[in-house]
Amino acid sequence: MRHYLQTHYDAKGLGPVPQPQGVASDVSPEHVAMLLEQKPEVVSFHFGLPDQEIVDTIKSAGIFIQSSATTVAEARILERRGVDAVIAQGIEAGGHRATFTNVDIGMQAGLFSLLPQVVDAVRVPVIAAGGIADGRTAAADFMLGASAVQLGTAFMRCAEANMYDAHRDALAQADDSCTLVTDLISGRPARYIKNKLIDDLVASGLEPLPIPAQLTLTFPLGAGGDRDYTVLLSGQSAALARGTDATELVARLAEETTQRLRAFA
Repeated sequence: MRHYLQTHYDAKGLGPVPQPQGVASDVSPEHVAMLLEQKPEVVSFHFGLPDQEIVDTIKSAGIFIQSSATTVAEARILERRGVDAVIAQGIEAGGHRATFTNVDIGMQAGLFSLLPQVVDAVRVPVIAAGGIADGRTAAADFMLGASAVQLGTAFMRCAEANMYDAHRDALAQADDSCTLVTDLISGRPARYIKNKLIDDLVASGLEPLPIPAQLTLTFPLGAGGDRDYTVLLSGQSAALARGTDATELVARLAEETTQRLRAFA
């Protein structure tokens, strides 16, 4: 992988490809101590839960625990482990896939299929995530049984988001077929807007290094904001997002969602 990427580094004048750095970390005693000191209202986990002792310690402090599931089976595991809410992450979602049972991506469902099945399978509240960008999509998820909705890409176009201009432009130009899921950027499957870096890595046929080592090789190529090489995280509904600010977005979501739900009252 380092040898293959050297050509890209040379073209951008970045010198030698660095040695891969980092290993995937667990929740450390230092993390737990910080949580017990700060006592946030909610702690959210991705890629499954830490050891049961850690989960029990956090819950004993009165902290609400939620975690993401990409299948019904994962949702049931999370409920047995003691979460207070399950985040049902549909395949539409941007960023890293939350799967922690190694289920094939081709078997992971879209949110409209996954959500009602998770709602039926667990007793804890279910938060919908993936492809939610406006009042229509939020209302649909509430009608399918969600207790709440979680948005990501929609907020990335807000003025407050710390984004490269190239990333903002890519989101503004997004359509329904511009994203794909690949592990070649970070070492773990995630959804991005396609660009030259992804196309080249896919064409190479190479296997990525484990997360986060792979990202230490790919991220420097886009650190200057070059759209062809920037890490363009995005969900499939990016074209529904609007350039605005977070306050206006939340207010508009609340108004539009209420209007949509009242139409069926």
